[in-house]
Amino acid sequence: MLIYRWLVVISLIGCMVSIACCTKVQKKTIPVVPSVADEEPVEALMDVLIYTGNASWLTLENAIIEAKTTKKLLGAHGITATITDSEEYLRDWMIQTTANGDVNVCILYGILPSTIYPSGNAQPDGSVAENWIESTDGNTILNHADYFGYNSSEGKANERGAMQNLMDIPDIEINVYEHNVGMVVTTEGKTLTPSLNNFASDRPFSLNQFEGDWFAEKVLATDSEATVADPIIVRDGDRGRLAIVFHTLYKNNPKGEVAAEIINYLLAE
Repeated sequence: MLIYRWLVVISLIGCMVSIACCTKVQKKTIPVVPSVADEEPVEALMDVLIYTGNASWLTLENAIIEAKTTKKLLGAHGITATITDSEEYLRDWMIQTTANGDVNVCILYGILPSTIYPSGNAQPDGSVAENWIESTDGNTILNHADYFGYNSSEGKANERGAMQNLMDIPDIEINVYEHNVGMVVTTEGKTLTPSLNNFASDRPFSLNQFEGDWFAEKVLATDSEATVADPIIVRDGDRGRLAIVFHTLYKNNPKGEVAAEIINYLLAE
């Protein structure tokens, strides 16, 4: 009888330990969404995501100032935007907004995060960024400051390869040997981007290297011979876009204002 009682006690203790352990597991918090500057969850699917984790040809402090300007101006037009320094958050947002039927815009400041395009051109085809701009949503990567895609967030240069691979144009490139190319605002630029004035670009986009379905959708400023442009929106047929906006080396341009004006156009389409 005594043995029986001890067996009952031991069984009860075992049950209590088991319940306590289960309770601990259920209460454990498991992070799902990477932390971001404005703390909106990926599930919010913002119209515009501005990446400020890295920058080239402007300081991070200036990038954040420009990002906040763009976000504020877009908000006044009912366009939702968030600012993040998390590459993982950017990747997850891009995956979730690929082929979702809406135009989304990603803003970069001279650095192409390796989570969406592996550094050193390690994934020339099928990267998150390429899939994103190859959907028929009209998604747009808008790049400020340094040569689009030339530098990765890991410090390993992609050089010209990133733009060539993302556009599927093997020989396309931007002239890296000429600085301070005078840009004159076009009639279209004056209408679409009233904050844009004549300025000197350090990496304007060539207008004579298009192949396949790529074309210049909006040319907002060009050199005197209209051979290069900055800002410019280029599009892959009915698919995605790239926007080059103030490819300038530590120059005080209204990046935030002009980016917002361009995005107002893109999301109105």
